[in-house]
Amino acid sequence: MAVLERKIIHDRITLCSHILYPRFVLPRHKHPEYEIMLFTQGSGKQFVGEGMADFKEGDIALIGSNVPHLHLCHAKLHPDEGCEPSAGEALQFLPSVFPRNMEQLPDYEHIYSLLQRSQYGLRFYDLTLYARLRDAFRDMDGRQNTERLIGLMQILEELYRCGQVQLLSSTAYSRSNLREEMNEPVNKVYAYLFNHFKDKVTLPEVADYVRLNPASLCRYFKQRTDKSIFQCLAEIRIEHACKLLAYSNLSVSQIAYESGYNHVPYFIKQFEEQTRRTPKMYRMELNKI
Repeated sequence: MAVLERKIIHDRITLCSHILYPRFVLPRHKHPEYEIMLFTQGSGKQFVGEGMADFKEGDIALIGSNVPHLHLCHAKLHPDEGCEPSAGEALQFLPSVFPRNMEQLPDYEHIYSLLQRSQYGLRFYDLTLYARLRDAFRDMDGRQNTERLIGLMQILEELYRCGQVQLLSSTAYSRSNLREEMNEPVNKVYAYLFNHFKDKVTLPEVADYVRLNPASLCRYFKQRTDKSIFQCLAEIRIEHACKLLAYSNLSVSQIAYESGYNHVPYFIKQFEEQTRRTPKMYRMELNKI
């Protein structure tokens, strides 16, 4: 399943960044950084790896390096219920801030264990810990150099000691999930499609973004994915529609529009081709489950 390869830009003085998310708008994505997420407002569904759990204000998540994840806000999924929009803030840090042989160092043994478990996605439920971490995140903004790393280690220590924790996915993600560097043009195509799947997408625009001529790009993409660019675009759109059918009360026509389709019958046709059922049947089956 396609996943957006997100590039996080850190300040030149650190590999550990404190980032605010006033709204969750990113599609399913991953990045090399570990991520500690504090849910500061609203509620919704968090997808991590192959797992899913509800989130609400006061929850904490630790997501491993290159683990695919997505946050869907209830305010977006159920617009007629007057839900409060979701927001969060994250601490994102690269694996290179730790020693290469961390698993062999007794002083890092517990941190290594925590980071290994984070490849499943971890959720922490402790409001007192949440309050302390929110203060610690703000404190990180005023730290530099080793003081900043000390602050990160203290936060990880707190998470390690938390007793109210659960795994979010049954499968751990690792470096084996990464695409090879030779597939970088493929990653760029996926990134473009994820960022523009709600818009009208044309081959010349995609080719210009990847900096290859259209014919070469089509051949290259087909050879490495066994699919056309527009087959992948349809999969991304239908995947998004499936989530909206499952977790929102939007009408089929509204979901078609939210998924990049201006013509509802064509949306239904593509949905049937990929799922072997109509959107209405798909939602009815989910409701029975």
